[in-house]
Amino acid sequence: MNVTLEVKGLSKRYSRRRVVEDLHLQAASGQVLGLLGANGSGKSTVIKMIAGLVRPDSGSVHLRIDDTDIDHRLVNNHCGLVAPYLTLYDEFSPLELLHLHAELHGRLTEPGRSELLLAMLGLDSVSSRTIRDFSSGMRQRLTIAIALSLRPPLLLLDEPGVTLDDAGRSALAACITNARQDGSVIILATNDDREQGLCDRVVRMTDD
Repeated sequence: MNVTLEVKGLSKRYSRRRVVEDLHLQAASGQVLGLLGANGSGKSTVIKMIAGLVRPDSGSVHLRIDDTDIDHRLVNNHCGLVAPYLTLYDEFSPLELLHLHAELHGRLTEPGRSELLLAMLGLDSVSSRTIRDFSSGMRQRLTIAIALSLRPPLLLLDEPGVTLDDAGRSALAACITNARQDGSVIILATNDDREQGLCDRVVRMTDD
């Protein structure tokens, strides 16, 4: 898989406040680009604009996969997203949610893929339990598994280490390595300096 992402001149304002202004980014297969900054610096807004969840005031997002330009309205179909604002259905088990995610994308999960990811993230022993009583850290691990399950060309990680313990952070690093090897482009938004070491290069965002 050969993937390139190019962000040109993204800008977004809410009311009179400038959140993101004239942002340019480029990344290619196997690269991890970090967006570093404090809360309120616009990192989540950038992730949402790239994923197509928020419309920018100006600028564009270009995703190219194996010599095919993806329509900007369909970029979301090629993303795996980890973010604090995502919700999980409490009545499902991890395995059921992974299969549901694939069905909603018109795909089938690869044989053994779900089990492998859950084992990587330390959830194999609870793979058939409903997630209603999962801790916040277990939910975050499951969100990461879902985001990776279909080998997305574009992996968007918005504060992925939140609520994770040291073992969870190690699992997250292993998952990022796995996505690199698959050829994904990875955008990692964080205010945690420990996660900077996972990035090939970083863009520092400021809250003006």
